Amino acid sequence: MPASLRLLFLLSLLAAAACAAAHALTFVDMAFYPILIFVPLLFVVWPLIIWQFRRIPRKNLFSEIFANVPRWMKLSTVTLLAYVFVNFFLCIKLNEGGDPQRLSETRLVLKSRDKILRDLTPGEFRHAQAVQVRQLSGHLAVFYALAAFALHACWLKSGPAMANAKIR
Repeated sequence: MPASLRLLFLLSLLAAAACAAAHALTFVDMAFYPILIFVPLLFVVWPLIIWQFRRIPRKNLFSEIFANVPRWMKLSTVTLLAYVFVNFFLCIKLNEGGDPQRLSETRLVLKSRDKILRDLTPGEFRHAQAVQVRQLSGHLAVFYALAAFALHACWLKSGPAMANAKIR
């Protein structure tokens, strides 16, 4: 694998692992807000992936002569995309369409736009924050994992991958 693909692939894998770890922490009501660092990086990684795909001749993308995308990768992609939708709607339902906010030193609320949905106890506030981070970290983990899949597919469909291909 060329260095440009390998570096981007490893970056995507590490970012997906970090986001998945932050996502897992939310299930024990720990909101890890520093995961927001990975949001701008997503807008760097995906344009670079698209640029890598543009370097592959169009005939190679659909040709069976070049390696096929493995079935596990296709199934994982569909599963991850389904998880993004389920996670999104479930997190919205859990937070009742609002965001946890601290209005004053003693008042914790669930707020939607300018409307206060309800007051929260400190435990409910931590849980609402964890659900809010779960929504974001779930999306980030999936998009970074899909970036790694796309880079792997890019390697399979590029000419140098033929050196490692098995003839059937």
